[in-house]
Amino acid sequence: MLNKFIQKSKQLPEFKRFFILIAILFMYDVFFIRSKLSFINNLLSGRYFVNYILSLIVLSSLILIIRCLFNRNTFTKLLGSLFILAPLAIQTAHYSFYKMPISTYGIRFFVSEPLLTIQLAFENLNYFKIFGFILFSLLILLLLFTSNNQIKYKKFQLAINFPIFVSLTILCGMNWYLILDYQHPISAAYASIPEAGRSFYFKQLKKNKPEISLAPNSKEVPNILWIIGESVAKSHMSLYGYHRKTTPNLDKLKEAGILIPFQNSVSIGPHTLISVPYMLVGKQNIDPHGTIYSAPNIFDYAKARGYDTAFISSQDLRWKNFDQLSGKNIVDFYKAGTDFSANVSVSKGADDLKVLHTSILPHLKQMRAPFLMIAHMDGSHYPYHIHSEKKYKKFFPETSPNGTNAYDNTIVYSDIYLNEIITAARIKDPNIWIFYTTDHGQNVPLAKKDSMFKREHEKNSSHSENKSERHIFSTWKEKITAMFEKTDENDDEGKIIFNQGYDPEIIHNAFFVLPPEPFRIKIQNKETAPIAQSDIFATILDLMLIENPVSPIDGLSLLNHIPENRLRISTGFVVTNDNVPESQVTLSDNSSYFIDFSRKSVSYSVDKSVTPFEKAPQEILDLFELNENDNRQTKISAGL
Repeated sequence: MLNKFIQKSKQLPEFKRFFILIAILFMYDVFFIRSKLSFINNLLSGRYFVNYILSLIVLSSLILIIRCLFNRNTFTKLLGSLFILAPLAIQTAHYSFYKMPISTYGIRFFVSEPLLTIQLAFENLNYFKIFGFILFSLLILLLLFTSNNQIKYKKFQLAINFPIFVSLTILCGMNWYLILDYQHPISAAYASIPEAGRSFYFKQLKKNKPEISLAPNSKEVPNILWIIGESVAKSHMSLYGYHRKTTPNLDKLKEAGILIPFQNSVSIGPHTLISVPYMLVGKQNIDPHGTIYSAPNIFDYAKARGYDTAFISSQDLRWKNFDQLSGKNIVDFYKAGTDFSANVSVSKGADDLKVLHTSILPHLKQMRAPFLMIAHMDGSHYPYHIHSEKKYKKFFPETSPNGTNAYDNTIVYSDIYLNEIITAARIKDPNIWIFYTTDHGQNVPLAKKDSMFKREHEKNSSHSENKSERHIFSTWKEKITAMFEKTDENDDEGKIIFNQGYDPEIIHNAFFVLPPEPFRIKIQNKETAPIAQSDIFATILDLMLIENPVSPIDGLSLLNHIPENRLRISTGFVVTNDNVPESQVTLSDNSSYFIDFSRKSVSYSVDKSVTPFEKAPQEILDLFELNENDNRQTKISAGL
């Protein structure tokens, strides 16, 4: 029977042999490596489909190269087959243990400890997987090398397929949009090599990061939850006085004295790739030469103090190498948006409530004290209408994807998320410290106090009308009618600035703290103080009883004095933002100086005056002491 199969395989035309081989490798991936249902579901998403198709092109090129180079005799054929079977065996084992393809860490571990790797593999053998691998390997060998046909145009095939294989393999390993877990296992194994090169490059950038050595501490340190929002404008939160009830759950916590919202907070920058990475290292000034890479992350300090750590994000963290700055190789538990959804992109992460329910809350329950968890939200990024689930939407109609109604519904959705995570954290530990800040805001027009709002206000304030059944039905009628209206007076996209520049709506952000009861008065005293995003980092170090950071930071602890005349910097002049040479310095009264480093000019917001940089007020010059190479020495942490 085997001889008949071999004879038939020899008679197969080359193109049929090739497509059958691809089909077998595809079936092996679906039936022996991945979950069939999740694979089919994921394949329907655009990003997963693009990744998988590209990886099949890589695999096809590899097979054609092997057929051209290793078809002389039995030995060369067996040698060539290893380029298919070896990565397939590695990925089969890796998926069995870790439910994911081999990573940069896996490659480093295998190179440094090959015998231990093999030992661990044999200790965790899955005999069903071994049988399947052997069976499919035999089929692959037969299809690869039973042909007696001469390969035509060998040099031409190599000239075409070799560049395709190399270029697409590098692309699959290094491009932010291409994820190893979304690719065929064989292609992903090869793509992990340039991915390892990317990691090595950033490791070299971080080689000057100082070691953190802390003296033993007998005092108890607190559990900490740090929530980072996305694109939230505080003017659209009822927590900050918005007439629409967009944050009813947070409002209740504020009324109870549990939540303390700061009124005068300034963002590190107007984009996520500025604010979040620099938030995590406590810096808030220009950084054209990348001192961020040699600065310890908040997780470095937490680990040195013995904390259990977790970073769980709803967003894609590979974009612009964000994953290399978010604690990926430091933190104990790390998840990104691509771990939860194959539809994640720059503008839309995984659904916040899905991430909350499937990962954040379950892991929060398991964390040991003391712990530091950072939850990074998908939040309110544009297009706004896709950032809230339909059943939670409150304001209608959403006739524009970026209208006020769509935006306000994202705030409502975030309020639900925040209420759940805050409740769970305070149940686990009533004395936990909870920090929240958005990365930056958005300039979205406020909703007009429309007729529905007025009618509801009149009904709520009327003493003559009871909450009758007729009143309930009439309210619902108004809501249903609003859902089907053709236009929305709040949907004027022409007035939206999104997150470009240093508009107050973009850099004057929502920032609140839920401290343990003994600290509430101390924190409440800072409610109107001039604070900055980097102050969270400084406060957490204070809570961890770390008095002397090993690297300079720009934040001030909220447990200490905040100078009334403090200056705060928002900037785009950092390596994570391609060094756009501009900054804004915000004064305590929220007036500001805009610095254009390329033109060497400073403009003042109050009188619109523009002066050369060297003639700017001394307090501004003191913040940016630039040498010939545009290095800076900041004095912001001194509270100037």
